[in-house]
Amino acid sequence: MKTTIKAHHLRLDQKTNSAMERRLRFALGRFGASINEVTVRLTDLNGPKGGIDKECLIVVKLRKGGKVIVQGSGKDCTATLNYCADRIGRAVERELSRNRKVPIRRMRRVKKTEKHL
Repeated sequence: MKTTIKAHHLRLDQKTNSAMERRLRFALGRFGASINEVTVRLTDLNGPKGGIDKECLIVVKLRKGGKVIVQGSGKDCTATLNYCADRIGRAVERELSRNRKVPIRRMRRVKKTEKHL
């Protein structure tokens, strides 16, 4: 699972970046075999004005094709990422369970009977 974190109009230090990667691994780690790539885009919409203007967009590309996308906004980057990480974990689980609900045909087992002559 390749993870990319991009920040627009924000400065992320190494400690924050590694904490965000750890949070994503916690939310998506159990689906690692089914995920190709995770891209996170953090944006400060209003710049230094403040307010609820931090936006987080998480895109997960699945191995069998398809994407799962979650978007959220908040006042703080870390809180916004935590919120989106929870949502993306549930969304990926839901998407993968949909793919598994394809009916599996079971082969009939024929009981062997002994014939007496």
